[in-house]
Amino acid sequence: MNFKRAYRYRFYPTEAQAEQLARSFSCARWIYNWGLKTRTDAFYNEGRRVYYKDLAASIKDLKKAPETQWLTEVSNVVLQQSLRHLDNAFTRFFRKESAYPTFKRRRDNQSCSYMRNGFSWRNGALTLAKQDAPLAIRWSRPLPANAVPSSVTVTRTTGGQYYVALLVEEDIPALAPVASATGIDLNVQEMVLSTGKRYRTPAKLQTLDARKRRDQRACTRKVAAAKRAMGLDPQASLPRGTRLPISNNLRKAHRKVGRVAERIANVRRDWQHQTTTAIVRENQVIAMEDLYVAGMTASAKGLVEQPGKQVKQKAGLNRAILDVGFGEIRRQIQYKAQRVHV
Repeated sequence: MNFKRAYRYRFYPTEAQAEQLARSFSCARWIYNWGLKTRTDAFYNEGRRVYYKDLAASIKDLKKAPETQWLTEVSNVVLQQSLRHLDNAFTRFFRKESAYPTFKRRRDNQSCSYMRNGFSWRNGALTLAKQDAPLAIRWSRPLPANAVPSSVTVTRTTGGQYYVALLVEEDIPALAPVASATGIDLNVQEMVLSTGKRYRTPAKLQTLDARKRRDQRACTRKVAAAKRAMGLDPQASLPRGTRLPISNNLRKAHRKVGRVAERIANVRRDWQHQTTTAIVRENQVIAMEDLYVAGMTASAKGLVEQPGKQVKQKAGLNRAILDVGFGEIRRQIQYKAQRVHV
């Protein structure tokens, strides 16, 4: 059967490519936040709904405006796809599958997407719009034979690494039916199957999480020092309209946190994929607990009048639950079972 599948690779951009991608990331983030603000203000202030087609039609006017003329420096496909992502976020919100969309921040992972008219694919070389040379991709695994990407997503992580995801159509053969069935019991330390098999979560996650929190405290100290230098209370929030000066040491500290966070995500993702692939290949029927993860990981702080109890213990339990990734495990088992079982 034919399925759409994404192949993710790391690549190493030249200085010119990195500069152009930085502009694309910034424009994609700005247009997303602009679209979110426009839709929110239109609904709450005027009582009307704004859709993708309305926002996309305004891109031409934004490019002509003097204050947003810099939008012409990137491909129009990047701007359109960013608005489509916003539209999909609202669709998931109205279906009660996710929370209300939030604004994107410049310190988070940055990404932008290109459809088929926004890149060139020739002889296994990928060239993005507004760029002259193909990307130097590290082909860690081959693409399917004669595969042609239908869309491309470029990401720059908080650790400063670049990745490209190619969406291709692939014929995935179904596995031979097996007689075994299993049920999965999820907990914070291991996954226990009804067959007796156990999959323990990586111990490396706890070590990396402790390092991440240590680096985050270093960032907090540097931010407090910058506030004191401005004559502000280091424990209070910045006044509206005040911008904190970012020192080189603070930038380094943020990058350090980003690298550790990326390492944690890679370790967790690798464990999840290896575990779910093994479970799907070895069983014909798989049953899982239907857990309410959002409720399980709710904060225990409580209110000022009625503060919660054992807040630190509950926060540690929440981190352990989120480290396992119950929802991601279920998602992977579901789509992998649909692909390989008849």
